Amino acid sequence: MAHPGPAAAAASLALPIAALWIWQRSWWPLLVFVLWALAVMAVVIAWQNRKHKERCEKLLAHSQQSAIRTLSHHRHDWMNELQIMYGYLKLNKHDKAIEVVDRIRTRMEKDSRMSQIGHPALATYLLSFRTFCDSLRLEVDVQDGLQLDKLPMDAERLSGTIIGLVNVIRYRASVPTYGENVLRLGMGLDEGRLKIVMRYSGELAAASTVTEELEKCLNGTGKVTKGIEPAEQAQQERTMVIHVPLPA
Repeated sequence: MAHPGPAAAAASLALPIAALWIWQRSWWPLLVFVLWALAVMAVVIAWQNRKHKERCEKLLAHSQQSAIRTLSHHRHDWMNELQIMYGYLKLNKHDKAIEVVDRIRTRMEKDSRMSQIGHPALATYLLSFRTFCDSLRLEVDVQDGLQLDKLPMDAERLSGTIIGLVNVIRYRASVPTYGENVLRLGMGLDEGRLKIVMRYSGELAAASTVTEELEKCLNGTGKVTKGIEPAEQAQQERTMVIHVPLPA
C-alpha cells in the first residue's frame, strides 16, 4: 500500500484546524490537532527517509555497474596481452614476450598512480573513462607520488577542474575519418605549480575555441600557457600546457 506524500499529509491538517475553529471552547480539538500534527510529522520523516534510501540504492547500483564495466574492460585488455605473450612464447620469441610483460607492468604502474591520486571521484573518472566514452582514447600519466589531497589547494575543486578539462576535449572529439582520437594527459608538480599537459591527436569540433573553453574551465585557478590552434576539424597534433599555481 502506498504511503501518502508529504503534501497530502500536510493538507490533511486542515481537518483538525477546522475542528479547532468550530469547537473553540472545547479541549479535545486541540488534543486532536497536536496528535494529528505529530502523525503528519512522522509521515513526512518516513517519506524523506524512504526517498533518501531509494537515492542511495540507485547511486550504489550505478557505482557497482560502473565498477563491473571497468573491471570487464581491464580483464579484456589483460587477456589480450596474455594471449599475445603466449603466442610469442610458443614461437620462442622470448624478447617479444618480455616486451609484453614490460608493457603490462608499465600500465599497472600507471593505473596504480591514478588510483592513488588523492581524490576518489577523479580516480574513478580516469580509471573508468573507457567505459563511458568511445569517441577517444585517454592515456594518463600521473607523476609518482602526486596526491591532490596533499596539495595546499581544495582537492574537490582541483579534481572537478581536471575532469572539466578532459571533458572539454571529450565533448568536442569528432568521429575520426581514419585512425582514432587520442588524448594523452600528464600531471605532475613543477616548480611549485601543478603542471597539466594535454596532448591531443585527432579531430575536434570548433577546434579554434578549445583554449578559450579550457580557460573558462580553469576559472582563474590556472592558465593555458601554450596551445596549438589548428584549423577547425583538422586531423593533427595539438599540445596544451596548463600551470596551476599552488599557494605557499
